[in-house]
This record gives sequence, structure tokens and C-alpha cells, in this order.
Amino acid sequence: MRYLTLAVFLGLAGTVAAQEVRTDDSYGDAFLHYQPYVVKGKEAKRPETRPAPPAPAKREDQKVNVKWLQENYKLLEERAIDDPTDENVAAYLYVRRIAMDKSQRFSEKVSEVTNTDPLLNENNRIPYASAGAQAIRSASRSAQEQATRELAATGGLVVFVDGSCRFCAMQMPIVNALRAQYGMEALVVSLDGKRPRGYEGPLVKDNGLYRKLDLKLTPSVVYVHRPHAYKNGKDENQYRVIAQGFYAQDELVKQIAFAGHTTRLLSPETMRDLAVWDRGVAATEDLGALQLNANDPATIKRKLQPLLQKQYQ
Repeated sequence: MRYLTLAVFLGLAGTVAAQEVRTDDSYGDAFLHYQPYVVKGKEAKRPETRPAPPAPAKREDQKVNVKWLQENYKLLEERAIDDPTDENVAAYLYVRRIAMDKSQRFSEKVSEVTNTDPLLNENNRIPYASAGAQAIRSASRSAQEQATRELAATGGLVVFVDGSCRFCAMQMPIVNALRAQYGMEALVVSLDGKRPRGYEGPLVKDNGLYRKLDLKLTPSVVYVHRPHAYKNGKDENQYRVIAQGFYAQDELVKQIAFAGHTTRLLSPETMRDLAVWDRGVAATEDLGALQLNANDPATIKRKLQPLLQKQYQ
């Protein structure tokens, strides 16, 4: 308080020194009837008083649906983290509990509807019981092997290797097994002109095809359908990259069959057998033309049932 009094005194010293100092009754009278000093020709500006901002309106209760949770769950979580009072943390935890309960009720209803509708039941589409699953895998494996035989009759493999690649040495016996089991011929191309360890068969040095196909790893396996020589220096062959890196025989067979399936180079019977994992999956054309009204749930089932049912035929 002393320093404050001194500061006020020093601040007023210049003004007091320029005026007459009076100590009689008139001084007390002037003090009691003080009028602010006004510079002639100008009125003293009064500080502006801004109205206090209105108190934020309290929002009314709203239905706790997915939209409400999307808008408020994160807000409640952040508020509880920034200001972890009992009230804030409890509010967040209770809302989280409600969100989890809604999720469980949804999951229970999904299971109920799925189990009572054969078009939605995955057990009818792709059996996951041991006997049914084995039948599906066996059918798929047979189709893959048949696809490999068909592709072997109309084309062959180009296998890129190099002399220092130990995985290339592991891949070559598998390439030889494909030739022996399915009749799949293979041309071995060496990037550095050297043989992988243990490989004694024929090979040629790469002439730039590896870079042209934008391959990154050795060994790399590429399928060529109906290979033919260059015409007027132009390469008209169609190359299908099967694998980059080492592949076991069953996986390599699967990759070869997949390439034949996606390029439709196989017979209709083999194509149908390879599509066993697509059983019950809506066709791309049907999905592209599909139109539904979300505000009319009853029509959704009525429209989708025939679209899905034809995929089981």
C-alpha cells in the first residue's frame, strides 16, 4: 500500500504543483462537490460498456442414436481428459457403456437374422464345418490343377533368376515339378547370366525384359499365353506376372490358376469350378445397377433376395 500511495502521489505531483494548494474549509467543500475536469471544446470520453454475452442456451435432451454418438462421444472423451472431474469422467464412461450395449444388441440381432435367413447364412454359402470346408477346398484345388494343365497347353512360364539369389535355387526344383506334373514349360532367364546353385538346365541372359515388366524381385515367374516371336522388332506377347519372390508349389499353382481365371483364358467348366469361392456373391453388374431406398427397409430385402438367390444356382 505504501508503494501504491507513493506511485499515486508521484503521478499527481505535476498537477498539484501547477495548482494552488488550499487547506481551509473550501478545500473540503470542493472535495465533497467534485466535478470532473473537462477540457474546453472537448467532452471527456466515457469508457464504452459492452453488454455481457448471453449465457449459452442449455441444449435439450436428444435421442441417443448413431449420429448423436458420432457428434458427442469424442467431445465427452476429450472433456474428461482435459478436465478429469468426477462429473466429466462419469459422463464419458456412462456414454461409452451405452455405445457398447447398443453394439452388442446390434450384434445379437445380426446373428439372429443371419441364422434364420438361408441367403444370409455363411454356412450355406461357404461351409465352415470341417466336412463342408474340406469339400470346398478340394473342389477348389482340383480346379486350380485343371487350370494349370489348360494353361500349360497354351503357354509357358518365364522365370527370372540370378546367380547370387538363394531363393532362386529353391524355386527351380518347383519349376521343374510343374513341368513334370502339369506339362508347364519354362524359360529360365538370368539377370547376370549365371545359374542359381544346383540348377543345371538351360537358361538365357536377360535382354531387358525384366526391366520392361517392372519386376522387383528374383525369382519372378511370368506366364506367357501363346508365345510367339517378335514381329518387325515389336513384342506382341501378353505377359501375366504370376509371382515375385519364392513360392511353394501349391501357392504357385493357385497363382497360375488365378491368372487364368482373371484373364478368362480357361474353359467354361474350369472357370465355373474356380468360382466356387464366389458362390452367393452378387455380380459386379448387379451391384453397379443396384438402387435402394434407405427410408423403406421392407423393399431392401425384397429387392436383394432375388439378386443374391441367382448366385446359388
